Amino acid sequence: MPIYEFSCLNCGKVFEKLVLKDKEIYELRCPYCNSKNIKKLISNFYSNKDSSLKNSSCSGGGFRFT
Repeated sequence: MPIYEFSCLNCGKVFEKLVLKDKEIYELRCPYCNSKNIKKLISNFYSNKDSSLKNSSCSGGGFRFT
């Protein structure tokens, strides 16, 4: 599911939101101050390599990008 991270440019709070359609992003409001002045953030990605997947060609690798 596409869960995106946003930052409110008015109150500075960061929040996550499930967005199913791109046009929903333009209708979003900050859940803390109800502002529409929000910015989509580039979220971190984390994958924990599971030992049961060691023979899989599609395993995570356990790297965290910041």
